[in-house]
Formats: sequence, C-alpha cells, structure tokens
Amino acid sequence: MVKQQYRTAYLQKRLALSKSEFWQLNDLIVAQLNNFNWSAFNYVHLFLPINGKNEVDTFEILSFFKSKFPDLNIVVPRTNFKDSSMEHILFDHEHTILIKNSYQIPEPLYGKTVPINLIDAVFIPLLTFDEKGHRIGYGGGFYDRFLKTCNTNTLKIGLSLFGPEKEILDINEFDIPLNHCITPEKVYTFNSL
Repeated sequence: MVKQQYRTAYLQKRLALSKSEFWQLNDLIVAQLNNFNWSAFNYVHLFLPINGKNEVDTFEILSFFKSKFPDLNIVVPRTNFKDSSMEHILFDHEHTILIKNSYQIPEPLYGKTVPINLIDAVFIPLLTFDEKGHRIGYGGGFYDRFLKTCNTNTLKIGLSLFGPEKEILDINEFDIPLNHCITPEKVYTFNSL
C-alpha cells in the first residue's frame, strides 16, 4: 500500500478500538518507557494528542515523567499553520495553560521557547510505521521539517498502538526515519541510529 491508503486504514483501525482496548494499549505503551534511561536526557519533545483521532494519550506520558523524572524538561509544540512551522515551548506541569487549536490539538497558550539544539529526544505522532523505521503521519510534513533541523544525535521515537507494516513503498527524500518506535508489545529499534 501507499501512504494515503495506510492513513485511511490505520485511522479507521484506531477509531474502531473500544475505550477499554484503547486504554489497555495506551497503558502498555507507557510501561515501555521504562526501557529507556531518561536520566540521560535533558529536553524531551512530546506531542499532545488529538483525542478524536485516538492518538496515543501522551498526557499519561507527561504523568510518567512528572512522577519518575521530575527534573526532565518537557517541550511541547505550538503550531503555526500559516507557514507550517512549530514553536517548541517548555511545559510546566503547574502553570502551562493549554488551548485547542483549529485542528483540536492541545497547545500551550504561552511559555518559554526552547531552542531546537537543546532537544535530546522527540516523540513523534504517526498512524503507522514499517520495519525500516519509516513512518506515516497525517501528511502535513510538520515533523519532517522540524526533525531536519534537530541535532543528528537527537533521538526520534514514534508511538504506535499497533505493530509495523513490512514496508511503506512511497517513501521520499524528505521522510526522516525513526530511531525507535514504542508499541504496546515492544520497543522497535532501527538502523537509523
């Protein structure tokens, strides 16, 4: 299949999950976070979920980091749809005010901008991924543009409720592969390291 077919199929697959199935898968993904040495990181970039699309609930990941790694700096995106860019805002568990943008994505109303060169790891939203670490997002290209500006050693981590496809056929030169993808069953590691 090609990207658009995968997008349609996996969005339907996610939306077909019952609430209990979704939360069970989500909890298993959060448990997989224990496979990383988060104390080695300073700034971790985390997308916030679009609830209506059954994305991995990253608010649970925020809670994980707050309880187990309170000194870790969490950075969340604020999107500029006019120029297809993102700002990277320091998240404060006590003071950050979130509002939903026109696509129903929670974003910080205000906050301190974090320079991209400080970001050690990026959690990346996706609909599916393949065994080589290529991912399919929603097609806007926001994350591919952002990842292109990150340090070469910035860890790129996908989050998926489902395992990988064998191969995504229509990968192009702008697609930046993942280093890891966390699923409920396991953490996949790719040769892009």
